[in-house]
Amino acid sequence: MLVPFIFGVLGLFLINSFGLDLKLASWIFALEGGEGWQLRHNPFFEHVLHNGGRHLVTVASVILIISAIASNFVGKLKPYRKSLLMLIISVASTILLVRYGKEVTNVSCPWDVALFGGTKPFMEFPASLNSGLKLGQCYPGGHSSGAFAWVALYYFGLVHKPEWRFKLLLPAVIIGIVFATTQELRGAHFLSHDLTSLWMAWLLATMTYSVMYRPWQASEATESVTIDADVPSLKLTL
Repeated sequence: MLVPFIFGVLGLFLINSFGLDLKLASWIFALEGGEGWQLRHNPFFEHVLHNGGRHLVTVASVILIISAIASNFVGKLKPYRKSLLMLIISVASTILLVRYGKEVTNVSCPWDVALFGGTKPFMEFPASLNSGLKLGQCYPGGHSSGAFAWVALYYFGLVHKPEWRFKLLLPAVIIGIVFATTQELRGAHFLSHDLTSLWMAWLLATMTYSVMYRPWQASEATESVTIDADVPSLKLTL
């Protein structure tokens, strides 16, 4: 659990230290002509990748819930009952916490920032909490979190078929990157917004798996068996 926490904190520290949010957003803004976010209302980006992507996440969530319910009655799904519940908890907690975070962090979207044609000052979290201004609800990235939440599939694979864990992880990461890139090109999010969503998803998935499966206990049991096997038996001769 320390690994995702450390990587997340270090990544956000580096982004803030080197001003990568503004640098990347400025570069994208310049590529789009420097007179507004030209892709903000582009039909493909707005309706297919954004709205369509949101529908995709909804459909996947419904399928997951139906599968979890069915696992109580369908014999072939019963071995997956606990891991499906783990997925539901992890995915739902990620999406809900990101939604809550957007409401309380008070951070602007790039398209609202004065540097990019908006009216709000650029202010990063947590400085935004004490600004005294209503800056917006754009941090963390909501759209990408819908895909990144499914990084919990890594642990689903780890439980049932460890050799598949990266194959299950890859679609969530790829789709999350597509969603994140879409929103950054539209001016809806800075880089740190989407990386924070990925970090939260990774951390929550790891926490959920750890609480439900307690892998350290299995490790301790394995070590105990190994130690017992290595200790030679003593025979007393009377």
